[in-house]
Amino acid sequence: MRKVITQSGMDFVADNVFHIEESPAYANLGENVKSVEFVRATEDSLLFIEAKSSFPNPNNPTPNPDKENKTGVELFQEAVIDVSDKFTHSLSLYSAVDIGVIQCGFPPEYMPPDSASLVFVLIIKGFERSWCVEIEKALTNRIRESVCMTQIWKPEIYVINEKTAANHKIIFSSESIDI
Repeated sequence: MRKVITQSGMDFVADNVFHIEESPAYANLGENVKSVEFVRATEDSLLFIEAKSSFPNPNNPTPNPDKENKTGVELFQEAVIDVSDKFTHSLSLYSAVDIGVIQCGFPPEYMPPDSASLVFVLIIKGFERSWCVEIEKALTNRIRESVCMTQIWKPEIYVINEKTAANHKIIFSSESIDI
């Protein structure tokens, strides 16, 4: 039986996962620190996974009365900053747990890799792949504004929909659930 984490209406493969958003390390930090849903270690990658059920349209100049009359462009920029912060804050928190600055440690069933490439993945349910491209560009530009991210961490950044996530075995597709 495979482990599952359900977020934003998607069932994620939760093998070898540090559920950072539910961890005591994150719970004790307060509201100014943001977190992705979880970190999943594979043989050669450390995947920081953030899930969304929607994302603002950057091509909508019309003010949204439900969102303080902000335009789609403004809402898009705020969402990009929010997701970027989630990735960078989670990397800092993960690193602090890994080296023992935060004493709670990883859960016993989680095995961190000895070495791995760093991958930030935003998965948006119900999005066309073409809609993800502009979000990926904006998110990549935002994250790479940091010298530390560009020169030290060198993360790969992907924005994908649930179909692509299922193809890469990040989530279970409705056809593949064997729980």
